[in-house]
Amino acid sequence: MNVPNLITIARLFIAFTGFLLMIFDQWLLAAVLILVAVLMDVADGRMARRLNQVTKQGVFLDVMADKIVIISTFLIIGVKINIIFFYLGILMLVREYTMDTMRSIAASQNKVISADKFSKIKGIIFMSAMLGMLWFKALNLDDNLWQNSFAILASIGMIMAYITLVRFFIKYKDLLLFK
Repeated sequence: MNVPNLITIARLFIAFTGFLLMIFDQWLLAAVLILVAVLMDVADGRMARRLNQVTKQGVFLDVMADKIVIISTFLIIGVKINIIFFYLGILMLVREYTMDTMRSIAASQNKVISADKFSKIKGIIFMSAMLGMLWFKALNLDDNLWQNSFAILASIGMIMAYITLVRFFIKYKDLLLFK
């Protein structure tokens, strides 16, 4: 196992600790750990590319870790702070399950469905919204205006996520419909 993959695995442990801290209302430390997990996401990918250590296992671990960090954080924020994030987390689960199913169908036909440019933008939007909510809670800034602003930002990210889903389906419909 290479160093970038170990960073990804460490990111998961740090994020799980952050989840537990959120559940027990330890918002400041949770916000710090989730921020560290997000920064580690940037670091592991850059390191893998720079060291020429990009592997299938690493790509799988990175994508899985991204989904776990974002969806779990959204669900916990939804239960503890703002219910909209819970519903967005459920929508994310549905979208990701659908995308994974489409990718599995494509893989069974020796085809690869790769991410498009909107996927990175969507990820940045989701991470910004969740980190914003965490930091405002950690700093006891329970301002509805900011909560609503972050919820709108996350909703924009969700709209982008579903646009990419539709775009993938249109682009790969012949592959997915087993003609």
